[in-house]
Parts: sequence; C-alpha cells; structure tokens
Amino acid sequence: MKSYLKKISLLLLLFIFSVQAKAQFEGLRISPDAKISLITCSSGNDLYAVFGHSAVRVQDPSLGMDVIFNYGTFDFNEPNFYLKFAQGKLNYKLSAAHFQDFVYSYAQDNRSVFEQELNLTPEQKQKYWLFLTNNYLPANRFYLYDFFFDNCATRIRDGLEATFPDQIKYNIEHLDKDYSFRNLIDLYLPPQPWGDFGIDLALGARIDREATPYEYMFLPDYLSEGFANATIQQNGQAVLLTGKPVAVFTQEPAEQLFSLFTPIILCWFLFIAAAAVTLLDLKKSRRSRTFDFILFFAAGLLGIVMLLLWFATDHQATANNFNLLWAIPTHVVVAFLLGKQVLPEWVRKYMAITGLITGILTISWWILPQEPHAAFIPLGLTLLLRAEYIAWFEKKKELVTAKV
Repeated sequence: MKSYLKKISLLLLLFIFSVQAKAQFEGLRISPDAKISLITCSSGNDLYAVFGHSAVRVQDPSLGMDVIFNYGTFDFNEPNFYLKFAQGKLNYKLSAAHFQDFVYSYAQDNRSVFEQELNLTPEQKQKYWLFLTNNYLPANRFYLYDFFFDNCATRIRDGLEATFPDQIKYNIEHLDKDYSFRNLIDLYLPPQPWGDFGIDLALGARIDREATPYEYMFLPDYLSEGFANATIQQNGQAVLLTGKPVAVFTQEPAEQLFSLFTPIILCWFLFIAAAAVTLLDLKKSRRSRTFDFILFFAAGLLGIVMLLLWFATDHQATANNFNLLWAIPTHVVVAFLLGKQVLPEWVRKYMAITGLITGILTISWWILPQEPHAAFIPLGLTLLLRAEYIAWFEKKKELVTAKV
C-alpha cells in the first residue's frame, strides 16, 4: 500500500508541474544553445511498465528551462474512465513536467533513464519546439492510444517526421529478425508470466503478422536504437540524428524472484488433476459433476471475455482470436447442465464435438495464424480429456439403460 501511495503522490506532483508549464510555453522561443533529447526509460516491475517508456527532453540553460514532454499520460478524472479504458476509447495526452521530477519518479521505481541528444541545427530545434508546444495545446494534446501503432514511442517518431518530412532516414535493416508483434512483446515478458499468459489469451491473430523494423519502434528500446541509426538532412547532407544513449540514472541490480506459481506449471497440475479424477471416475463408474462444472464454466467465462474484447471494444489487437476455438462461450450454459445427474442427448453430442475440436486444435495449432501460449497444451488436453470422458460415460449409461 505504501508503494502505491508513493506512486500516486509522484503522479500528483508531475500533474502540478504540468499545469504550471502550460503558461510558460506561450510565445516562448528557445535559444540556439537549447538541447532536445530522446529519453528512454527501462522496464518496470509492473505489467504496464514492463515495455519501457519514451519521452522528449527540452533543456535551455539561458531560459532556466528543463522540461519533459510525455505522451504516456492520461486523465484519471475523465468521465467513465475505467469503462473507456476497457473499451479502448480512453484518450491519452501529451503532458509536460520538470525533467528532474520525471527522473526522480523513475529513480523511485528503480528504472534506468537514458538520454540521446538530437543532432539538430538551431533552426531545426526551434521548428521541433514549435511542434511540441503546439501539440501541447489543450485542443491538440489528446489522442486515442493504441499500444502497437500510436503510443508514447511512435508519437515521438511520427512527430519528428511530421516536423521534418522526407528528411529522416532510418538505417535499421539489421534489426530485421522476422519478429511478429507478439514475438517482440514476448521479449519483455519473462518476468511477468501471468501477464504474458493474459496477453496471449486476450490478443488475437492480428499481432502475429511479421513486423517491419520500422514498426519495431513502437517499443522504446527499438525507438532508441532506430534513432541511433538514423540520419537527418542538414544543408543538403545527411548527418546522424543522435548518438548512443547516455545514462542519466542507472538502476540498482534487483533480485530476480523465482516462483513455481506460473501458468504453465499450474495448467500441467490441472491436467494431472483431471487425469487423476478421470481414473477415479473410471474405477468407480461415475462422473465428477462438480469438477466438470467448474472446468467448463471457467473456460466458457474466458471465452465470453475474449468475445467481448473482440466485438464490444475498439481494441484492434483483440480481434481474430483463435482461442475462442477452445474457450467456447457456450460452455458457460452447458456447465450448469453438467451438474445434473442426467444429461440431455444434445449435451453428450456437444461435449464429443467440442472435445474433438479442442483436441485437433491442441495438436495442430501451428497451422493457424496465431501463436498460442505454452500453457494451452496442458489446458487443451484437460478440456479434451474431460469432454470426451463425459461423452463416453453418458453414451455408456445410455447403452446400459437400453439393455435393461
């Protein structure tokens, strides 16, 4: 609780300074000695921070100004905040704050901060400064956030290109590693196994297409590398856009915690439990109705969430989700029937068909255009095992009853 209160206090502090900065920019011109830099922050411990962060620093000693422009903020006071966030309709905004307060907030979270000064002429600095301050106006500062295509990193890249059209060239072909968008975010998720699992459940096949090196720059680390390998036109010549990153704050080494409580291990335990339940059911000629109800109700509930993310939100990345082939929303309804002693004939057929679909999916997912999470293998086997056992058991009961 103390750490959360600290973060809230820092956010309020940054908000106060951003309000003060608004009046300071009106009609302000920076001096030729001003410095404009790309700021890159390292990964944080929380899922929302694990991919890092990008911002722009403008430092002008002659004006006594050192300000950070940050596209990664939003207004908690916006009406229906949480509903808009869930629907993908939440506006993010460009904020401004004192640079030292920005660094302090990241130092408190033990996150490194790096700086790359932009190699711009005085005229180019002034032009980009005007772009930033115009972007900061209340009428312009808000934008509809998209994690992959319109975020804190892409806004900086796109803003610089809009200021200097056709003058920036990225020499980043060496970054091409045939990564999909999912592969790229997976690079950051080993410390967040449950976040990785949730992302792979929620995001559909749209993020499994191969990204271009230019598109890699939605991630702050790749934006930093892209800028370090870019050139900009000055007086008819191409000069390097930035140098290598210089550390402003370096994080302290953090202890890497090891946990057995991961989705993969948990799902394998679930499969082992399902296998044990099934063996006992076979031995005692019964069906564990409570276990089946919980299993298929949970799978159906997941499917409903995925379906809503696909069709009831504006999140582009949640569309075309092939996880719905095993997390079938109708499982929620059927789960209540599974709790009964006698099942309707159609339920037996339903379990046989959906179990078969899940089984085929488990062994042939590689042919689909969506990469599954590794935990799906034991999860799919669990659903297959119980679905086919239910269908077999009910058919056996039907045959025994017919003989009698």
